[in-house]
Amino acid sequence: MDTLLPPAVSPEDFAQCSIAATLSLIGEKWTILILRDVFSGIHRFDDFLERLQCSPAVLSARLKTLTEAGLLRKVSYKEPGERERFGYRPTRAAVELLPVIVGLMQWGDAHMKPDGQGPAEIRSRVNGLKVRAALIDEADGLVSPSDMQLVSLLQPAVSPTDASE
Repeated sequence: MDTLLPPAVSPEDFAQCSIAATLSLIGEKWTILILRDVFSGIHRFDDFLERLQCSPAVLSARLKTLTEAGLLRKVSYKEPGERERFGYRPTRAAVELLPVIVGLMQWGDAHMKPDGQGPAEIRSRVNGLKVRAALIDEADGLVSPSDMQLVSLLQPAVSPTDASE
């Protein structure tokens, strides 16, 4: 007996593409670098500015976008004798992007660096082993790209002739 497979993804399905929607939010260089730096322990505007070397206007706009989109939250702090200021912390939504950021870093190390190694690597605090981005199924099993299938979750459109039958 043949197993029935769900329908393949049609070109029309890509009009609702989640990758395109995600890139519209985080696909700009400074945005992804801000997220990288937040996960590296940078939280204050001036520290982002020093590390990123972008304009204050660009940084301010990107922090506002990330905050409004729910990827960063503002946290108040005040140095003695100074006015109240805000730092930025990752939200759960940002943490869920971490495998993507790690994957970008590892791809860049492997394909953009002549020796295949970047300036830093990620290691587990528990056992010291290197951490890598991976494809894992819902039962936590590793999945090879050749074992993946893109399956449409959209209902096929019903044409007027189909409806009248």
